[in-house]
Amino acid sequence: MTLPIAAIFAILTGCSDMPKSNGLGYTPETRDVSSVRDEARELSTQLRNLMGLKGKVTKPGPGVDLCGDQDPDNLYVIRHPWSLYGAPVEDMKKAMERLSLELPRHNWKIVRFGPDSSPSKSLELIANSTKGKFSVDITLFDQRNDTGDAPSASKVSLINVELVSACFRTPHGKTVNQD
Repeated sequence: MTLPIAAIFAILTGCSDMPKSNGLGYTPETRDVSSVRDEARELSTQLRNLMGLKGKVTKPGPGVDLCGDQDPDNLYVIRHPWSLYGAPVEDMKKAMERLSLELPRHNWKIVRFGPDSSPSKSLELIANSTKGKFSVDITLFDQRNDTGDAPSASKVSLINVELVSACFRTPHGKTVNQD
């Protein structure tokens, strides 16, 4: 299950400082796309290391995406979806348990840990970085329980990671595509 982007932003920022004009519930921080992309890469590396699991990792790196229907030239989010596969399912379960214990020690707040709402009741961990403006949704898809809800109806067990930032604004004079 992937959280809707508005829910992630509400979790990340709270709703108390909600300017009504932009519909986000917060004022996006101004940062270069490359610096937020680098931070996403570092956080994904941290997550992978905390899993302590050997396996194959999908290659796509962090990418830029629209911040909802807000100012597409200047507002953006960074998404870094990736998966780890090729490890025994029991080791993947232990990695998820390890994450639930270790993430709070590494500047993450666990929002949810347990079976998701899918028919297969996949183990899911949702956490927010307490240091940066990122949220992560990590799900263990066990192909032995496959009900067709795994990414691309995967035939292999995997841990799917969806790391996403809050919305950011490009510095004055730059657009999302210029960075």
